[in-house]
Amino acid sequence: MTLKDLFTGQVGKNNMDRKVFQLLTTLIVILALFLAAGFLFPETVSVILNVVWIILMASAAIFFTLGILVIIGMKNEAGRVLDLLLEGALTFIDFLEFLKNLWKRFVDLLKEFLLFASPIFAYIAAFLVYVLLLYIYKTVGKSHDVTIMTVIITAAAILGFGLLSKPQPNTIIELTWKGQFQKKFKAGFIDGIEVVLFVFFLTMDSVNLFFLPADLNIPLKAEFRGYDLMVRSFVYDKHVTTTIALIVTTVSLEVLRNMIKVFASARRYYSNFSHELENFGGTKRNTMDMLKEAIRKSFNDAKSDLIKFVTFNTVLFGVFLLFPRLKLLTLAVASVTNLALDLTIRSRLTAKKGSDLISRILQKAFRL
Repeated sequence: MTLKDLFTGQVGKNNMDRKVFQLLTTLIVILALFLAAGFLFPETVSVILNVVWIILMASAAIFFTLGILVIIGMKNEAGRVLDLLLEGALTFIDFLEFLKNLWKRFVDLLKEFLLFASPIFAYIAAFLVYVLLLYIYKTVGKSHDVTIMTVIITAAAILGFGLLSKPQPNTIIELTWKGQFQKKFKAGFIDGIEVVLFVFFLTMDSVNLFFLPADLNIPLKAEFRGYDLMVRSFVYDKHVTTTIALIVTTVSLEVLRNMIKVFASARRYYSNFSHELENFGGTKRNTMDMLKEAIRKSFNDAKSDLIKFVTFNTVLFGVFLLFPRLKLLTLAVASVTNLALDLTIRSRLTAKKGSDLISRILQKAFRL
């Protein structure tokens, strides 16, 4: 209920009762908070009570002064004093309105700043995720073999990232400030997590991380049936065939994933061709011709992504071969997890690529 409602008469009985009840509830809550503050902050409450008491004393003094003025025959002077008090009250209302507008402007500027800085907040959150992962991983690695832990963290990280970045339907809606903030924060967080996962797998066995305590900067142990995962990948020994098997398995899974994506896109093209032929007629074509055209279109659409895929994985394997075999294991686990995500979330198979951070870096670095 506002002053405008009262002056325009737009207050019904039910509405009035509800507003009165709300006002009484607010007063009771304020009184309860005031009493609680009296126990927690007695000195502050005492100062507030003294200020209120002075205001009430001044009001009483003004009241009696006006009465005395009227009694001694100074009615006009008393009226002028009342006029001054009224103008002062109206000026105070204008001041409150100014404060209200000032606060509104401050809130608008704060919202604009938060929207502008939302990617920075997202990057900070992603970095905190990186530190948390490292702490968990290193803490377990102090006293245990980290092979199983590596598999669990890799699968969980790839699964979480896949669910976070899964394709969304292209619906055009008017976003509120909260929706815009969430959208920009999510986009920045996805980019940040991409970097975080890469850096985490790159540094998870490092013993020179300055932000970790000394007891966590220690060599890790990772071994599976005599296959030492902490040995450098390209070292030639009796387990070299196992290392090659890890590489071939990972590459084969990634090739399979991309073949499935091309097939899914070709299937969609073929369905469209069949629908057009059935409903709109046109030149009669056999099944094999439509299938070939669908595969050609699908492959042409995916060609750019396939080039980025080959480039990225070549760089990734080239880098990881310089590090312990444990990183090759993470690549294999990541490929298995991504394949499971592709088969579970079918929209990933036909989603358009090119807007993620890795794609942008590859385009700029290799002019793809």
